[in-house]
Amino acid sequence: MTQKFYEMTPAQRRESLIHQGVDAHTLTAMAEPESPSLPTLDVMSENVVGAWQAPLGILTRCLVNRRVHRVAMSTEEPSVVAAANRAARLFDDAGGVVVRIDEPVTCAQIMVAVHPDAVGEFLHQIETRRDQWIALANACDPALVRAGGGAFDFDVTTRTEEHDETLVVARLFVHTKDAMGANAVNTMAEKILHTWTERCALSIDGFDPGMAILTNDGAGRLVTAEIVLPPGTLRQFVAVEPDVFVRKMARASRFAECDPQRAVTHNKGIMNGIIAAAIPLGQDTRAIEAAAYHYACRDGHHAPLAVWAKDPSSGGLRGRLCMPLCVGFIGAFRASRAVEAAFRFDGIDDYPTLCALLAATGLAQNFGALWALVTSGIQEGHMKLHRRKCGEADPLN
Repeated sequence: MTQKFYEMTPAQRRESLIHQGVDAHTLTAMAEPESPSLPTLDVMSENVVGAWQAPLGILTRCLVNRRVHRVAMSTEEPSVVAAANRAARLFDDAGGVVVRIDEPVTCAQIMVAVHPDAVGEFLHQIETRRDQWIALANACDPALVRAGGGAFDFDVTTRTEEHDETLVVARLFVHTKDAMGANAVNTMAEKILHTWTERCALSIDGFDPGMAILTNDGAGRLVTAEIVLPPGTLRQFVAVEPDVFVRKMARASRFAECDPQRAVTHNKGIMNGIIAAAIPLGQDTRAIEAAAYHYACRDGHHAPLAVWAKDPSSGGLRGRLCMPLCVGFIGAFRASRAVEAAFRFDGIDDYPTLCALLAATGLAQNFGALWALVTSGIQEGHMKLHRRKCGEADPLN
């Protein structure tokens, strides 16, 4: 009988991956990176005393947009990796996840304070020079423009009036292509603010430069992942009848849709998978989390990022995840030997694949969690894994 991946020792798992075609040097670079020297680490952060390591598990097969991938997942929680693998087997049998990706757009906000009586004059000065500000921004990053990206839109609004000042907020929209784009967009916004300050500080009454910074709302970076699990797939993998399972999963989804307290935990499960997959790839996990939870609350209450319902065509289960992903395929983080190895291991060769793989992992994680919740309960498998990893002792003692 073939030994299952999770039943192997770590050494056996590595040998199995190499046998499947994973380059041994890639695996070593990703899973056992050489520890940087303390001077190198000290350059990377602040108040450095050393390095911290976390477990690196594997989602062994993930079928996304008709391509098979493996996914490196860094998390201390064994049930996260186990649930993603369990769900991915069903997804694979059903033909995999289909993911659509928006053209990545990042927005920067430029805020200044102006005396209320001078707002009209200031708005006229900046709104009539819209093309000038876009050109000024693009001059900051010719490489991005050559790659087909760059600033392309600009608008202005006014906010609050108090203490004899009005906040004027301009938004600069930038196609960031394969980059997450934070540094490029912030540089553009600060250049515009500096130019306004030079031109308006003396001529506009009450002008006071405020700030220039991107927003992490992620509205221009939506990713949509979908899967249909037909009754035949469900019958093969799930211990209850397909129609019963579909009804239970749809009910669990409706619970998250109507109850914000449930929705926040529902979404936390999605992020368990996405963040675990994003860490080995050197992504800004704080930006991913901030955009996701902002999007979840876009209608004034916390709503689920993924929903499940009966598929009217097949009678099976349809899942759909829609959320922003503020990630980058290129950037300084790729200089890390371990990060570069993780990109190779995952089979990520462009920005759309990066987004697709993270979204598919999140959808699989969500399905795996709901599957457990509506059948055996979350603790049976969760605590079984704890006992297997930590021994038979009560984990609370």
